[in-house]
Amino acid sequence: MVLIGIDPHKSTHTAVAVDTEETALGELTVKADRHQVERLLKWAIDFPDRRWAVESANGLGFLLAQQLVGGGRRRRRRAAHVGGPGPGARFGQDPEERSQ
Repeated sequence: MVLIGIDPHKSTHTAVAVDTEETALGELTVKADRHQVERLLKWAIDFPDRRWAVESANGLGFLLAQQLVGGGRRRRRRAAHVGGPGPGARFGQDPEERSQ
C-alpha cells in the first residue's frame, strides 16, 4: 500500500508518495487549476494500491479531496435531505463504497 500525502496551497499542490516503511517513492508539484486532478492521477498510476491523504481537507484542500475521492470523474450531486447525506456516510467516502 502506498500513501500519497498532499499539501495544498492556493497556487500549487505538492504530493509525496510513501510506502509502509515511510520511504519516499516520488514527489510531484502541480499547478492548482482545472487540470490538477488529471495530472495527479496520471502520476499516481504507478501506485495502484494507493490511499490519498489531503492536508486541510475541510478547508483549502476540500475541493481537491472531493475530486480525488471521485477518481477525477465528474459526478452529479444528488439532492441531500435535511438530515445530511444519509446513514453510514463519512467525509471523503465514495458513495459507491457505502453500499458494501
